[in-house]
Amino acid sequence: MYQSSYYRVSDDWFAFIFLTRPVKREYKMKKKIVHIVESFGSGVLSYLSDLVSGLADDYDITILYGERQQTPKNINDYFPSNVKLIKINNFTRNINPVKDIRATLEIRGLLRKIDPDIIHLHSSKAGVLGRLIHYKKHQKVFYTPHGYAFLNEADSKIKHLIYYDAEKILGFRNIETIACSKSEYLSSLKVTKHSKYINNSINTHKLDTFFSDDSNTQDVVFTVGRIDEQKNPLLFNEIAELMPNMKFIWFGDGNQRSLLTANNIKVTGWLPREELLQKTQKYKYFILTSKWEGLPISLLEAMYFKKICFVTNVAGNKDTIIDKVDGYCFDTTKQFLEDFESRDVGLGLAAHKKIQKEFSRERMLGEYIETYERHNND
Repeated sequence: MYQSSYYRVSDDWFAFIFLTRPVKREYKMKKKIVHIVESFGSGVLSYLSDLVSGLADDYDITILYGERQQTPKNINDYFPSNVKLIKINNFTRNINPVKDIRATLEIRGLLRKIDPDIIHLHSSKAGVLGRLIHYKKHQKVFYTPHGYAFLNEADSKIKHLIYYDAEKILGFRNIETIACSKSEYLSSLKVTKHSKYINNSINTHKLDTFFSDDSNTQDVVFTVGRIDEQKNPLLFNEIAELMPNMKFIWFGDGNQRSLLTANNIKVTGWLPREELLQKTQKYKYFILTSKWEGLPISLLEAMYFKKICFVTNVAGNKDTIIDKVDGYCFDTTKQFLEDFESRDVGLGLAAHKKIQKEFSRERMLGEYIETYERHNND
């Protein structure tokens, strides 16, 4: 049977062309995440450092931040080298119309240049300014309050209403709030229907470097954080005055430092994180006298370090401590004194185990990745 040589030659020729053509390699671009944070210090910084460090290999991450008194000078050391940090010069904690407008314009310009896929706003100020910006359709935006500003009992009624109304109005935008505790989630439901919660967590592997399981710790009561209305230094001072033979230490600083007048209180000022973690290993008791919280990183760390923890029975604290199971929650000074007198040293170990089980960084990272990816594929 006759077979055309033309078809044989043609088939061989096309096969040759197909097999020898250059292979185009497909490189998947990393999704871009921009974190915007005004309150860049203390617990929020620790939380963001752990979150970003865990995601930096899989995402292209930029942080737009405001500088506070407690913001470390070596801020770059808190993050992997491939994370970009950009300071927003006009970020301020308090309401300042001129600077707030300038900060919003500065942020908007940077977002246009970076063109991120995911934008995550942190703290009330960044949450308000960030939600005023118009975003592209493909961009997914999230907001974590880290303690709503409208819960601040020290603010005037007018200021309280301004923050509450701002959250309520901006809560109508299709921007999901990711609360950092169950209590904060319940507060968020008052101002938005778009909400969920992912508990703050800590990088226990990093903390193991400083962990000293020494039974010879000193009978000293300490706390960590900003000395301001939220942390309630008046109550801290009152308790110290009622226990004149006990030494109290406040690691931190703030605008209400002058309220700590008891002779047995030492205030250290802001310390480098490594020095702070080393010093707190020496002491046995941790106290948090806050009026409200998001979910305090300092408490999670103290629990992991097996400290016996005493905390006020308020949002954030009560999400973490179960009274007389892994620490103590108190409503009054009298109750604190009674709990301290009858304290159970075994609660420190229970607290340590709880952190390992419920507040590990791996668990938090998994929940954030699921949230970011689910929304990014909507």
